[in-house]
Amino acid sequence: ATMNLESAQMETTQELLQNADLAATRIQAGIDLLSDPQVLDAFKIANRAMAAAGRQRSLVQAQGDTSKVPEPTWRPFQLAFILMTLRGMVDPTHADRRSVDLLFFPTGGGKTEAYLGLAAFTMVLRRLRHPGIRGAGVAVLMRYTLRLLTLDQLGRAASLMCALELERNQDKPKLGEWPFEIGL
Repeated sequence: ATMNLESAQMETTQELLQNADLAATRIQAGIDLLSDPQVLDAFKIANRAMAAAGRQRSLVQAQGDTSKVPEPTWRPFQLAFILMTLRGMVDPTHADRRSVDLLFFPTGGGKTEAYLGLAAFTMVLRRLRHPGIRGAGVAVLMRYTLRLLTLDQLGRAASLMCALELERNQDKPKLGEWPFEIGL
């Protein structure tokens, strides 16, 4: 099928295939990192917190009717995004830190959960690696230019902070005495 492509189209095709191979390599590197017990622990805690925040959001939308609350699941692109970016989050000197990964989906496509999942992983890993006050502090900055979007994203991020706080309160020796916090 590629034989009928013009030269410019063929170049674009090759570039897209190379980018897909790079993404697959980065995803595999993220999967491989999960063999590190500390990384796996951070990944599990972040997933539990994201699931709890998702359940709470669904419960609010269902007006308290638990029968209408679906079991939280990752969409494939969300999990791929998190796994693809893990290496850069785990190793602050890795070349992936010089890349900006763009999630481009329509409204309601799940972008927020993807980057909040990565944020949760990052915050938890930092606390596991640096016990005490060194694990606290600003770990993630989010910037929005539209007021309504800011309020919606703040609500979602606040739900995640609450879920992370529940995790921390269940295991303070592991996640520290300092609370997970959010500011605006």
